[in-house]
Amino acid sequence: MIQRYGLTALAVVVGLLFWPLEALMHAFVFDKGSFAANLFSSDPDELWMRTLITLSFIAFGWLAQRSLREQHRLQERLILKRDRLSQIIDLTYDAYIAIDDQGQVIGWNRSAEQMFGWRRQDVLGKELAQLIIPESERAAHQQGMQRYMQSGIATMLYRPLQQKACHRDGSLFTVSLVITPLRSGARQEFFAFIRKQDGIEKLSAGDKR
Repeated sequence: MIQRYGLTALAVVVGLLFWPLEALMHAFVFDKGSFAANLFSSDPDELWMRTLITLSFIAFGWLAQRSLREQHRLQERLILKRDRLSQIIDLTYDAYIAIDDQGQVIGWNRSAEQMFGWRRQDVLGKELAQLIIPESERAAHQQGMQRYMQSGIATMLYRPLQQKACHRDGSLFTVSLVITPLRSGARQEFFAFIRKQDGIEKLSAGDKR
């Protein structure tokens, strides 16, 4: 109740307090009669001014409260949409991975857990290259990231790719994916939906960690 009507109620209180405050000023600051005489003044101009100011306070409080409620409802809708999108991504068939501009994992759904053998809580904040990219291809991945961050140019974005990926148990397999950059405020992020292709290879000696 307070959250719903707090600003309006506060405005009413302030508006009503204006009457005795204004009477105090007239009585003790401007020395225009007693406090009681000023408070219960029957001067139509004085009454009109007090009423107008009081109503202005109330109107302002009501408008502020209404704006606050609208903002709160909008925020709730945004949270619901965000949660719904997170649930959709988490339950999608394709593996979903997101990284920040440092190459650290910030998104990892259930399909990614099954595909790569890493649980979400174990990979968040870790460097993606050390988790799923074969050792022989990590340098190229990191160079591509640096080149994009410096120039905004990359040849592997926005188009279907086939790449080798590494499971937690060391096996290699081919995946198809599309990498998309996303600007989130001042941060640069990247996300990809990944689908596993048929065929699994054993990790070669050159790719062993």
